[in-house]
Amino acid sequence: MRYHKRFTNFDRRTIAATKLLRRNWSSSTDTEKWIKMDGWVQAVAGVYGFQIPALAFNRQAGDGFYSPSKNEINMSKPSIVTLIHEFRHAMQSKQVATGFSRLARDVEHDARAWSLSLYFKVAPVSFRRLVAEGKIYHITMNDLTRGRTTPILEL
Repeated sequence: MRYHKRFTNFDRRTIAATKLLRRNWSSSTDTEKWIKMDGWVQAVAGVYGFQIPALAFNRQAGDGFYSPSKNEINMSKPSIVTLIHEFRHAMQSKQVATGFSRLARDVEHDARAWSLSLYFKVAPVSFRRLVAEGKIYHITMNDLTRGRTTPILEL
């Protein structure tokens, strides 16, 4: 699926926060990555005007999950794409996920589309490399090259 092309018009503050999150990511320690991720969550929750989800290290989190009852993003390791995906679930839970009703898909499809579209917009070269390395789920190299899809605009 071409999840990375579904959303195209992100708030400029979300783009700026995501670029800042990515800066020096590969040379950062895990501790520095957790600090950066926490800063991103605070900044972007402010953009969309909802209660800041807590960010929790959880060895049993698998690929990560969002707990609506705790308003908490759980992750077993630092990951930009997982963070953005789980943050979208927080947006859905708090009913601030614009564009969701137009997607006509379930919450997982929406979270994949929003997170992968945001990462692709901010870092298309890195995104393509990670897809080629099999490090981004739900996207193949074929998805990066085949026909167009109609994007959903995010206000």
